[in-house]
Amino acid sequence: MPPDAPILLLTIDEVMRLTGYRSRSSIYRLVRQNRCPAPVLIGGGRVRWRSGEIEHWLQDLPTQRYA
Repeated sequence: MPPDAPILLLTIDEVMRLTGYRSRSSIYRLVRQNRCPAPVLIGGGRVRWRSGEIEHWLQDLPTQRYA
């Protein structure tokens, strides 16, 4: 992500769509295991994920090599 790119706040549904996970519990399990960026609290019990953190996490995932 370029340094001047705006920081977008993503909902759990947007994170699921970007990552391919089909359940909220899978995302929260990864957060508990420190394998996925944690959300930020924005008030009123609502949470969002920083888009840059999600993009960086996805880019850093290992690539599967097939023989």
